[in-house]
Amino acid sequence: MTTSPDLSDAGLSLRLAVSSLEKDVAQLGWDRSPSLFAFVYTKSIFPQLAGEMDPIEADQLRAALAENPLHLTAVLQDHLPPADLMDTLGHLVFGEDVAGVAVSMERFLVSPQADADAPADPREREKFLLAHPSRQDVRIVAGATRDGNTWCASRARAEDSDEMVAQGENIVPELLEALKAMLVSDEELAQLASEPDSAGVSDAD
Repeated sequence: MTTSPDLSDAGLSLRLAVSSLEKDVAQLGWDRSPSLFAFVYTKSIFPQLAGEMDPIEADQLRAALAENPLHLTAVLQDHLPPADLMDTLGHLVFGEDVAGVAVSMERFLVSPQADADAPADPREREKFLLAHPSRQDVRIVAGATRDGNTWCASRARAEDSDEMVAQGENIVPELLEALKAMLVSDEELAQLASEPDSAGVSDAD
């Protein structure tokens, strides 16, 4: 992955974390439900991580931290329902102990003509598009941090290799906005937790 010479440590950390997470998710294969991850600063959990690694891996992670103290580690939070993904994310929040969040999700793309030709009825439309010859399955890993940085990595099933992963800041704008909205201050978190029918309050495990 190429990076801009003036990219901040925070921006670089997110890009590296999303890229690494995408590779990890890719090893699990296709046809999986969306997953939610919390990004935490690696330095805050380094003793725990180092204890689970062999000495060489621990030294490599220590070197990465020395180069960039804002290095991030992804912690799996939950597997999410595909149909209600955006609604589910809209009811979850994280406090300041979480530096950022990411979602891994699969979706399919079709040609503009196929989209125009699809029936209006939602069920018939989905059936038509799923069976269309132009359909392409893709997996997207999108991440955002509370400092405003965003990054996405997208892999197509038809070109399933690390070398063919597309990356960019704004591949899925609506999803990125939902992720940023999940990152609240501790004050907001306490207020939400005290309200009836409040959004889900989450902590990174």
